[in-house]
Amino acid sequence: MMHARDFLLWGLLAGLWGSSFLAIGVAVESYSPETLVFGRMAIGAIILAVVLLIRGSGLSLGVRGWVIAAVVGFSGNVLPFLLISYAEQEVDTGLAALIMGIAPIVTLAAAPLVHHEESLGLSKILGAVAGFGGVLLLVVPDIAPGNLGSLLPQVALVCAALCYSFTALFSRRFPHSDPIQMAAASVLAGALGMGGYLLIFFEPQTVPELLDVSSLAVVYLGLGPTALAALIYFYLIPRIGAARLSQVNYVVPVVGTLLGIFFLGEHPVWTTWLALPMILTGVYLVTRKERRIAGHGVDASQPAE
Repeated sequence: MMHARDFLLWGLLAGLWGSSFLAIGVAVESYSPETLVFGRMAIGAIILAVVLLIRGSGLSLGVRGWVIAAVVGFSGNVLPFLLISYAEQEVDTGLAALIMGIAPIVTLAAAPLVHHEESLGLSKILGAVAGFGGVLLLVVPDIAPGNLGSLLPQVALVCAALCYSFTALFSRRFPHSDPIQMAAASVLAGALGMGGYLLIFFEPQTVPELLDVSSLAVVYLGLGPTALAALIYFYLIPRIGAARLSQVNYVVPVVGTLLGIFFLGEHPVWTTWLALPMILTGVYLVTRKERRIAGHGVDASQPAE
């Protein structure tokens, strides 16, 4: 059973990741996806670097470590952040949160293909079917002649989920002795990459005032779902186990959907309410047997939103 502090941190982590979809939806009203992603990653990198300095440790990764950090920074941060931001220019935040709920399903269903000690049992197969069935239910209304253009945001979200799944499997295949160092290095590598891209291709745009709600959303994304969530995540893994921590996946889509309803006045269509339990059932089925590897301190199911 979790201690009260660990449970509160677990709930805070779910809230941070779930609220990231709301914050992105607010931020893209004034910022381009590229500027938004650079802003949140730059803020996140600064916070994590400060934490490393306080700990008295630097970024001693070596060449191999920095290559891994660059891959993780691109596949687990830059690319999915961009895809989600582009998608949320067109779709509701709740829909984005629901579709992203398939990331742990893909990760654990595909794990046996990468990690041979894993097995693809009936539970994972049924979980994958339920999860993808829920996603299909969400996108079916847009699969119609003359309406395929509106399907692109959903496709972008599925691709973002696949990015998180790849990153989780890649990180498990190439672990680092200090996960916080790797987290900081990957966010820094992603921020530098986005900064270089903006220097070369950036087209000047009107930037809102610092206290504008969109600007505050960018700051929140950097401080909360990017930096603070990473610290909480790596703090909780050795304390409560990877399997129990992965159960946060049940809560994130629900939080994202409810926040969109309460704060943005979104009105989910009836297919959303059918898809939600299907995706949550899929998450449950693919994660329920992962308790046997909890002691390893490795979680292949959870990306950072």
